[in-house]
Amino acid sequence: MEEKPNKIRVALIAGALIGVVSGVPGLNLVNCCCCAGVVMGGLLATYLYLKEFTPQMPSLESSDALILGIFTGVAGACSVTVVELLIRLLFGGIGDEFAMSFMEQLIGWMEESANVPPEVVDEMRNQVQQSLEGSDSFFGVLSGLFITLILYPIFATLGAMLGYAIFKPKQPQTTQTT
Repeated sequence: MEEKPNKIRVALIAGALIGVVSGVPGLNLVNCCCCAGVVMGGLLATYLYLKEFTPQMPSLESSDALILGIFTGVAGACSVTVVELLIRLLFGGIGDEFAMSFMEQLIGWMEESANVPPEVVDEMRNQVQQSLEGSDSFFGVLSGLFITLILYPIFATLGAMLGYAIFKPKQPQTTQTT
């Protein structure tokens, strides 16, 4: 019986995709819906991993998907940090400008239609500005990496387990005779 395929290679591929989806301004809004980009990365990892199986290999198990999800999440957390740093080096604060523009539109909508008091709106603007200013520092990058190293493995594992439930080969049903 052959060994199962290598999980690291597939996790690195899916993690790189998570990094691009999560790190590119505008595209990273996909993660506003329950980290959908990270969950899809875990699902993709399971799909790609299953494609490498041959009939002579042992079947995919839930523990394989669990480990694959954790590896994929860690790879995604590292790659999103690299992608964000590259975008910041190449294009400056384009991501911050995009986020500030988006938040200004949201705050403006809240002022007009949600009857939010002006002091609350001013405090929201200040909080957004402070959070964007802190992301430039070394400690801002490290804290972002730390947070993603916690969250991404969780959500990528959810995606990998979902992929296991969807893509695993169906076992033939045996009929019982009475």
